[in-house]
Amino acid sequence: MAGAKMMQRGVQQALYKYLPGSWVDFTTGGGGVTYAVHVDSWNSIQLVGINTKRLLRVVNQCVQEFIACSPDGKAAVVDFSDVINEETYDVLTPKISDQIGGIRTSVKPWVFVCNSCGKVKQYYSYEEFKRNEYTKCASCNNRMTQLRLIRFCKCGYADGMFVPKCSVEGHETKYMTRLGSGFDFVCSKCGKKAALPRSCPECGGTIDIKPALDSSHYLPFTLSLIDLLDRRKDSFLETEKDLRGERVVIGQYLGLVEQSVYASIIKDGHISDQSELELELEKEAALLRKQGIDENIIFMVLEAKRNGDSSNEVYAAIDKVASLISLRSSEDWKNLAEEILEYDELVNARIRLSVEDAEADARLVHEGVGPDYSAAISNAGMGFVQMCSGVPIITAAYGYTRKKRFGEGVKLHGFPREMEKRNIYASKLETEGVIFAPDRKKVISWLLDNNFITEMDLPTDFSEVKLKAWFLDRIRSSLISSFSAIEETDAISSITKHVYTLLHSISHALIKEVSEICGLDKSSLSEYILPSIPAVFIYCSNSQGYNMGALYSAF
Repeated sequence: MAGAKMMQRGVQQALYKYLPGSWVDFTTGGGGVTYAVHVDSWNSIQLVGINTKRLLRVVNQCVQEFIACSPDGKAAVVDFSDVINEETYDVLTPKISDQIGGIRTSVKPWVFVCNSCGKVKQYYSYEEFKRNEYTKCASCNNRMTQLRLIRFCKCGYADGMFVPKCSVEGHETKYMTRLGSGFDFVCSKCGKKAALPRSCPECGGTIDIKPALDSSHYLPFTLSLIDLLDRRKDSFLETEKDLRGERVVIGQYLGLVEQSVYASIIKDGHISDQSELELELEKEAALLRKQGIDENIIFMVLEAKRNGDSSNEVYAAIDKVASLISLRSSEDWKNLAEEILEYDELVNARIRLSVEDAEADARLVHEGVGPDYSAAISNAGMGFVQMCSGVPIITAAYGYTRKKRFGEGVKLHGFPREMEKRNIYASKLETEGVIFAPDRKKVISWLLDNNFITEMDLPTDFSEVKLKAWFLDRIRSSLISSFSAIEETDAISSITKHVYTLLHSISHALIKEVSEICGLDKSSLSEYILPSIPAVFIYCSNSQGYNMGALYSAF
């Protein structure tokens, strides 16, 4: 909007508080007047250096989940493409410099009131307000202040307050005054009250009128994602058919595929099949025959190479994974594989500090005497704890609702288009955190002790492979929704619900405790739950805490 204010804000703050369509406070330079301003648009650039394809696919899943859970179906979303992917969407982030603000705003509502006599003034455009910004009350010459009230509806409609007109011809808003501190108006000329309409002009629903900074008029929809930057893994999962790629990723997590073999597969981008090996062996046999090598020796050489071929191990692992995990949909397999890749990203973070490292540090500080952290962790029911630093986290905002987050008549709105494609907004943060993985055997015992499972549900044995596979097979991430509770319809949904609830409770307890230890406010800490592992990652959600090394020091 011409003449709109340019606001400078941190990217992380903008993603939560200054998204297009919201209202915020803005104070003019030099400690001047504070106005309620509408965020009209962003001045954005493409966010690069992230796995855009995966982020948009996850956003697409979230929007489709909203549609599936809403009583209104497809009508529950507005200003979204049918499919959200790289062809239809850009991932943008605010362009912030000393000269250009990343956020464009304009003063709204355009209603101003004299706090002395109650006289009101209605402007009809931002430009009209700018021309008369410093005009004082015609009756008492006092400065008029903005009436910072917003009218909004759950369908997404929102606008600033306006002054209702008097029903007497010629009076209109000319003599209107405000009664008290609310939104009742009376004509000072004839004494008639004028009521604001309370029905939505777009859907006919009930309008709410609340202060501009009331949180209910704008509810942003955001998500956080551990960024998987190794595109080769994406390519591998897409290239391999019949779920072989997903099962190889799961197989290496279970220890059925050696890490060196797994790394080689990812590097090559595919699993070598038997036909490829046989072609290579035929070429080698022909070469050996030309050299006059005896056929018996050639046979032994070829058999040794067949027996040593890692693809035999890989295909055996694929079959083993298929027998251990009973997922049906390909999407469930892909989500599970990506959850494992996220876990691998944490476990293999660029900078890591193990419990053993922490114990060694403590012994150095205390001249050879140190606490037994391993025992403390075991007593707390944890199986694995590790400090991870340099973890890439993407925070994205993809839409908003008003009045309520979900329900009949509530519409999820996408953001106004900035470029040729539609857009979501995101920021990337390299951060630090601590991963807490509860002891799997103890979690199963907890489920059994609380009658959430029976002995018939227990693993056939408690080896590491079987314990890991038990959770992969029985936790369904697809049942976990932001828009509805998990319904306990069978053993799988019951286990999913209770394990996820347990992890969520653990994460909140940890955030409370960590904030007291490291000095960061709880709002600066976030959780990332990996239900199928199961594990919780508690991390610093702002760059200030990361640069301070707050969690690293607290670990």
